This record gives sequence, C-alpha cells and structure tokens, in this order.
Amino acid sequence: MMERILPEELFPKLDLLRPDLLIEQDSNGGFWVMDILRRKKVKLTPEEWVRQHVLYWLQNQTGYPHSLLSVERKVHTSSGNRADVIGYGKDGTPLLLVECKAPGESISSITAMQAMKYNQHLNASFIWLTNGKTHVVLKVREESEVLQGLPSFQEMAG
Repeated sequence: MMERILPEELFPKLDLLRPDLLIEQDSNGGFWVMDILRRKKVKLTPEEWVRQHVLYWLQNQTGYPHSLLSVERKVHTSSGNRADVIGYGKDGTPLLLVECKAPGESISSITAMQAMKYNQHLNASFIWLTNGKTHVVLKVREESEVLQGLPSFQEMAG
C-alpha cells in the first residue's frame, strides 16, 4: 500500500471508513488502485478515490453483498452514460443508485438531476449522492424523501 505518497489535495481524508487499498504509482507519476469489486487495476482519480471508499462502506457498514453491487454500469440513456455504483436487490432489480463526485466537487441540484435522469431507467428505491464528505440520501417514491443516512441492506431490501 502506498497511500502515504498520495497528494492530499487530490486524495483527502473522507467522511467514510477508509479501505485498505492497494495503490501503485506508475513511472509517469499516475496512481492506480486495485478495484475492490472489479478485481482489476483502475486509474486512481479523485472520483475513483470516493468510489472505492463507497464500495468498502457499503459492504462493511450496510452489509451490502459484494455479489449485488455493480460499478460503472451503462445506463440506457440517449448519451449512454454510466452509473458509478448500482446496488441490486436479491431479486436482481436495482435497489440503490450511487453517484460519486470528486471530493472537491459540490453535491448540487445538477448532481441530483443527473442521478434522477439515470434513475428514470433504473427505478432504484434509494439514491446516494456523495463526494466523500457531503452525503445526500434520497428515498425515491412518488415524492422523493431526504433521509438522515443510508439504511442497511436489510432495511433497503425489506
């Protein structure tokens, strides 16, 4: 692990459990991380830093099964965008949509609109918007409801 060499301005301490990430620096000064879900090396960007923390948190704090999480799944929109993280229910339907932003980016109405656009195709019951420091959790029904935190997997699936 080489987290001590990471530039603090790009990869700051987040308000999430810190995973034990395997990080390497290439000869050009770029950083790579072993993705804990996809089990392959991916370029470590500030957004990926947040995504890796989110994946660890989902599995270790909410009890979300590893097998029901998907990363960067294509969402069938006209632009063909990818959702950062989708959590599925035991029946295979989307239950949770997570939109990750870099720590320096704000969670704004634009972020919420992006997630809602993705969710028109996914129909997940919960949306989590995060930059690792600010977290907005929505329970989606006819009217969206802002929650104080993300429920456990069992509560979401219940």
